[in-house]
Amino acid sequence: MSELEGNRSVHLWRLALAALLEPLVRPTAFAATLFGKDREGVELVLRGYVGLGGHCRLGRNVRFIGPAKNFTFGSHVTFYGNTVMNATGSSGKISIGSRSHIDHQCVLYGQGGLAIGSTCAIAAGVLIYSQSNADERGDGTPVALQPTKYAAVTVEDGCWLGAGSRILPGVSIGAGATVGAGAVVTKDVEPGSTVVGVPAHPTGAEAE
Repeated sequence: MSELEGNRSVHLWRLALAALLEPLVRPTAFAATLFGKDREGVELVLRGYVGLGGHCRLGRNVRFIGPAKNFTFGSHVTFYGNTVMNATGSSGKISIGSRSHIDHQCVLYGQGGLAIGSTCAIAAGVLIYSQSNADERGDGTPVALQPTKYAAVTVEDGCWLGAGSRILPGVSIGAGATVGAGAVVTKDVEPGSTVVGVPAHPTGAEAE
């Protein structure tokens, strides 16, 4: 995923400007429908141009939690809306490569580090965790009172994460892999393979 090296950091001033101009974005997009344009598409372009640059597209209600410098994106990245990204903490970082898209209702926890390559399709409702609670003590201490574990997640170029899939901490998904809808991925996925189920496992000949 060498292309991630060319990603650009998000700038706080851009996000602030986008928030200030939001009252103008929606009516402008609505007016564009009078000329045969798609309202939502115009919104994505306008909001992305102001908030992110790099020909990125940005939908409604996309939340960036953490320092702006902890988010880096390539060009032509699309966030369709209603997505939460958290890159707080000393290891917090979320990187997304060029021409990848993040569909609605995704939650990306990057507190342990999250790298998504280029041309990835992240379908609606995907959850990616790079941190988790764990019962390390085994002595009856409530999990909520035990330390949080952090482990980076990598999704390499050209992957497709199906709707509602869950990616757990420390997982690496190889280039061109497919994760079926609703799958829970607990271990690494080989490049070009397809995994499905809970927990996720290879399909067809790949399972032999």
